[in-house]
Amino acid sequence: MKITNKRKSITELTARVLVLFLFCFLGIHAFAQSKAISLSGTVTDQKGQALIGVNVVATGTSSGTITDTDGKWSLSVPTTATELKFSYIGYTDKAISIGSSRVINVQLTESTEQIDEIVVIGYGSVRKSDLTGAVSSVKADAIARQPVANVAQALQGLATGVSVTSNSGSPGGSVSIRIRGIGTINDANPLYVVDGMPTSNVSFLNGNDIQNIEVLKDASATAIYGSRGANGVILITTKHGVIGKDQIEFSSYWGTQQINTDLGLLNGQQWYDIQTEINKTRATPINLANADPSISTNWLKEVSQKAFMQNYGLSFSGGDEKSTYNLSLNYLYQDGTIKKTNYERINSRFNFERKVNKAISVGTNFNIATSDRDKILEGSNTVGIMNSAIKLEPVVPVKNADGTWGYSKYIDYPNPVAAIEYTNSNEKNLNFVGNLYAKVNLAKGLVFKTLLGINFNRYDSYDFDPTYFVSNAQQNTINRVYRGYEKTDNIMTENTLNYNGNFGKHSINAVIGYTAEQTRYEDIYATKQNTPNNTAEMQYLSAAQLASSATATGTAYESALLSYLGRVNYSYDDRYLATTTFRTDGSSRFGKSNRYGYFPSFALAWKFTNESFVKNLGLDWLDSGKVRLGWGQVGNQNIDNYMFQNLLTSSAQYAYLYGIPETLYQGIVAVAMGNADVKWETTESTNIGIDLSLLRGRLNFSGEYYNKTTKDMLLIEPIPYFLGFETGPMTNVGSVQNKGWEFSFEWRDKIGKNFGYNIGGNITTIKNEVLSLGTGKAISGGAIRNGNATYTSVGNPIGSFWGYKTDGLINTAEEYADVRTRQPKADYGDVIFVNNNKDEVLSDLDKTVIGSPIPDFIYGFNLGAEYKGIDCSISFEGSYGNEIFNAMRYFTYSLADVTNKSVDVLDYYSATNTDGTMPRLNGNDQNDNNRISDRYIEDGSYLRLKNLQIGYTLPVSLTKKFYVTKFRFFVSGQNLMTFTKYSGADPEVGQISSTNYLSRGVDIGTYPQAKTITGGINITF
Repeated sequence: MKITNKRKSITELTARVLVLFLFCFLGIHAFAQSKAISLSGTVTDQKGQALIGVNVVATGTSSGTITDTDGKWSLSVPTTATELKFSYIGYTDKAISIGSSRVINVQLTESTEQIDEIVVIGYGSVRKSDLTGAVSSVKADAIARQPVANVAQALQGLATGVSVTSNSGSPGGSVSIRIRGIGTINDANPLYVVDGMPTSNVSFLNGNDIQNIEVLKDASATAIYGSRGANGVILITTKHGVIGKDQIEFSSYWGTQQINTDLGLLNGQQWYDIQTEINKTRATPINLANADPSISTNWLKEVSQKAFMQNYGLSFSGGDEKSTYNLSLNYLYQDGTIKKTNYERINSRFNFERKVNKAISVGTNFNIATSDRDKILEGSNTVGIMNSAIKLEPVVPVKNADGTWGYSKYIDYPNPVAAIEYTNSNEKNLNFVGNLYAKVNLAKGLVFKTLLGINFNRYDSYDFDPTYFVSNAQQNTINRVYRGYEKTDNIMTENTLNYNGNFGKHSINAVIGYTAEQTRYEDIYATKQNTPNNTAEMQYLSAAQLASSATATGTAYESALLSYLGRVNYSYDDRYLATTTFRTDGSSRFGKSNRYGYFPSFALAWKFTNESFVKNLGLDWLDSGKVRLGWGQVGNQNIDNYMFQNLLTSSAQYAYLYGIPETLYQGIVAVAMGNADVKWETTESTNIGIDLSLLRGRLNFSGEYYNKTTKDMLLIEPIPYFLGFETGPMTNVGSVQNKGWEFSFEWRDKIGKNFGYNIGGNITTIKNEVLSLGTGKAISGGAIRNGNATYTSVGNPIGSFWGYKTDGLINTAEEYADVRTRQPKADYGDVIFVNNNKDEVLSDLDKTVIGSPIPDFIYGFNLGAEYKGIDCSISFEGSYGNEIFNAMRYFTYSLADVTNKSVDVLDYYSATNTDGTMPRLNGNDQNDNNRISDRYIEDGSYLRLKNLQIGYTLPVSLTKKFYVTKFRFFVSGQNLMTFTKYSGADPEVGQISSTNYLSRGVDIGTYPQAKTITGGINITF
């Protein structure tokens, strides 16, 4: 754990500012009332049991308190106070008029019906029963109980229609979220909105700070975000202060992590024996005298470690009728399960709102986070650490007896332990996301809000290649310093006018608004060689001595978005609901003729259980039911800037030598052909759904069919090279469709007075199909050692796996005679590649779709139980029907080279084993048995025990002696069990990198997810 001086100063400054805020805003509680009356009483539930921590507030005043461990409360209120309000989570609020009695006892009624909870939607909120769009909600406790660095991971398995995949198990690694499928070959990540601020990722957030998450899935829900909503919208609301309830919360957990290091690879003796047999087929046998079969290095075990993680959080919250506040501080440190990887984050968050008078309120939400991450080389199919650890021979020692590094005597793949030793790759991030706002009550139900938002990010990357020697193939004779800096500044202004009104049986909830945002990005990258030594003090550009080796690059861009928005929610007689939304976006990423996009949506809903003819049926088991229908269009502008212009570059590599003597002249080259007519990518969706609440709110069910089509998908059109451009123009030619079903349910009930339990689950089906790619050819992606793993073509899913189908091994004379006509160099025991197009010639034309990374369905289910102070929660998540392209089989299934192998190869074909499942041993493979085929494809379906947590809350009768309202301790497990047929380290395989969108499901040695065991405490004062 290390914090630079710069980070220390930032953290200290942040702490001082927040403490100053805290003292200033808590000062409001110091003002006493000049005239007051004393009230007291007891609050109980329907069974007469005392309720602890009930909020008691004198309406219209700053007076408030909470009930003690016996349910008792006492409060001094001004003589002008006329009413007390009692509120408690899970119970219906109750208002009591203040009369002559000074003792007021109250009984609260438990609220078993959750259908009317408030749901946050874009630029407003509605009752859940009034929702017309497709929205999934995830509450605070489901997020907080998962020890993850990125809160996006906590959504896994909890929300219908939401697929969450980690691209890397590395601490601080990226996460891919897809909502209702993949609608584009471009950036398909959703928009995050944190307390009203749009952002591209949420890695700066602490899970304990989140109050709830709403996932907007269909166009009728996301259209209010226009061009930002094509891939779905995730709204995150952080915790705010509660009126009349000042409290301090401390939470912490500690844990260990480890990965599976047994991938079924050969040991030293097995490798030696099989190489001995392969030698018999080699034109030039390898010298096995250089190998010691008694050495059996498990390289995965050598590069991995049991990793430690810890988290500490402290929050202060409270408020009265005038002000509410919430201040939190958090520290997270996580070692990686691969050596020399770790992640450290410090963040602070502050929410505050103050009523200036009856008409005006002001407030702020902001989050400051700094992170420090050490990383290793990932995303390489040749020299990545995990990649090398899987394929390097087991007979190579980590170090020789004389202390020198071990290395392969046969091939130039690196020693991964040595590679880690000489890795010095670090990145630091500073994030500030926040806003200031004011709300003005112009009239009854009419509120104007103005907001200024800021999102600043500073990214620093450090890399140093020291001088070292492992082998002739793995060495560096002159050290090199790398340094990078990126700056992103986003400023947003937002003005909205909200109206809520009721007119008899009519109800209207409406908003209109105007937003404008501007983003500026700038980067600088530089490198220089030859520092005096390899010490940390010398790892700076100024210390490097070789001036001629110095290089520097820098880029910048600006973009802007101007938007007008409006939405009307209408309800008649609490039976018929209608929502219409319209947004206009103007983006600088498009030319003047197509700068503006227009995105409408409509939705209807019918609460059929509120009809008199349904009520007359006497269906006591049916509490409420609603049918929804929605249609809408949203846009996507996630392309590079300036694509409507011809782009030129004067980079150093385009310099040319002319004349005698030769003189170097800098040239300017056309890089990309512009397209002035490029326009918005548009996603149109239609959905129909039903929501039911049954058996007095104990069972809730939701089902939905969706059909989402992306039109005018933005693609780079191929052009002839003689036109002089490196790439063709960006054009609107593609089309992709996603459709499927979503179902979710939750059962929540009690047995007796003390035992409560809940069972929930969800499932989403996905059918993805490319409808058009314009005049362009199919798009290849997922580059691996021997080609491309994916192929995006019309009629198939995006990023489908592409290669030859196989039909077993040549085993009979008939097969031999038939196959030799197409595979002239094949022999008994070689792979039969299917002649797919029946032209009797095996060629690239016979390649076809051999699998898809997109599952048939994703699912999750959870169970929870409480008995007195004991609580338990279990959650599972899974995927079914997707395939994984195991690119490591190029090495582990090859029976011609010297890399390590899977134990599967021991069942190779031979004259004495004609039923063998693997090809014959062949040191001179003329048939190319290792070409890309369905031999690389594995079933990627899995079911994972994602989280198990058991906790115990101490009795209040014990903790109140120490002024503690709640003391809970717990143990939990993450990724405890995974049921899968996949042979790799982890079936959760995302993209090779966060921007390599067509490499989903390609495993080139992915950093796996860890099994984690943690223990922790939660204390509330």
